[in-house]
Amino acid sequence: MKPTLLARARPWAPGAIALAALLALGGCASPTTAESDHPANTALRERVPGAPALPWADHDAGRPLSTEPLTQDQAVALALQHSPALRALLARSEAEVARTRAAARPGWLGFSIERLQQGDEVEIGRTLSLGLFDVLSWPWRHQAAQRRIDAQQQQLARQVLTHVQAVRAQWVRAVAAAQREAYQAEVLRAGTTAGELARRMQSAGHFSAAQAAQHEATAIEARLARVQARRHALSEREALVRLLGLQGDASTALKLPERLPAVPTQSTWTADTVSQAARERRLDLRLAEARWQASQASGRDEALRSVVDLEAAYRRDRSNEAPIKQGPELGIRLVHLDFGAARRQAAHQDERAALAEWQQATLAAESQLRERLADHQATLETAQQAAQTLGPVRARLLNERLKQYNGMLIGPFELLNEARAHVAGVITALDAQRDFWLADAALLSAIDGLDAEAPGATPPASPTPSSEASH
Repeated sequence: MKPTLLARARPWAPGAIALAALLALGGCASPTTAESDHPANTALRERVPGAPALPWADHDAGRPLSTEPLTQDQAVALALQHSPALRALLARSEAEVARTRAAARPGWLGFSIERLQQGDEVEIGRTLSLGLFDVLSWPWRHQAAQRRIDAQQQQLARQVLTHVQAVRAQWVRAVAAAQREAYQAEVLRAGTTAGELARRMQSAGHFSAAQAAQHEATAIEARLARVQARRHALSEREALVRLLGLQGDASTALKLPERLPAVPTQSTWTADTVSQAARERRLDLRLAEARWQASQASGRDEALRSVVDLEAAYRRDRSNEAPIKQGPELGIRLVHLDFGAARRQAAHQDERAALAEWQQATLAAESQLRERLADHQATLETAQQAAQTLGPVRARLLNERLKQYNGMLIGPFELLNEARAHVAGVITALDAQRDFWLADAALLSAIDGLDAEAPGATPPASPTPSSEASH
């Protein structure tokens, strides 16, 4: 009687069961973290109201920008929607998570077939094998993989917030640079007027060549400062455009406010509130803790795998002159001659290093918070003094000079010099205001555990108009 297909497959039932079990375990990868519960989404909801959730879709990337000036919060939302850099971060993070999950699944499944011939006898052998230790240790490896995935997601959240803080700081620089350029135009206007008046006075014989040259040099310096301010404003604007991910017409249609927000009358941060917020929000500490936990979980698996490896197989041999031979096999392979002592020591040292890095991150966090809070308070005091004292004093001096000019007590050059000094004082106040908002962004970065540049630092491309120093 001709055997049925079921009868033919029956001798392979143990192997088929093993294959099914392996495939089932391989497909038991834990589901990806829900988008709403992703650490990056949680961090964005806490710090950026109305931020879009992961993944950031670019379906509205071609939508025209609003004609209204772009606020700081709107700039952050725009970056989350348009920036290819953020989408690249998300894609690479998801790829790394997929690789980590794949590495945690049960190991290889092997199939071999051989054909041996001795005289008229032909023997065909088939073997189905799998890494038994990989299957047995799958719960430990799954736990270690989940710890590593948690650390990867914390790292993604930190990278996203670093980009967000970079957008906030760059928005401040771009607005301040545009505002500074506008004030430099006032300095240029006063310098040009003084230079033209000096030339006319020289032609009339009331000025010497040296006096006229002095005012002409001042006008040239003001013109150079204006050019530098324009270049700096363009550079800062384009840096913001790159962070936002804009291109084409959208980059040219970007409209910024004419001035920075006013400096608050008092700081909302104290040492206690900063410490409390940092305990709740510092992502670097969460990341260091997650890496330490991942190192612990990986160490347990390494301790077992460093000694022995097991391989299970099912073999079936068929010969044209002998009955079928079949049955299970178990292979034991010693991993190293030292029974894995070096691997266990390496895993232990990795765990110690991760713990020490966590402790170092905690120490660095305390110091960084104290430094950034002190700088925040100092820049706030400086900006308040510049806005409440320097500006009004300069305005009173200009008014007094104008009265003296109307009373013919001073000449036009004294009035123009006072006008230039007044604008220079305004620019000084603007720089103090910009430094405060940069220090505020740096303090928020420190609270969140992000890498931020030194607060209040002036970029290398910042103009240094000599006309302000000379007046």
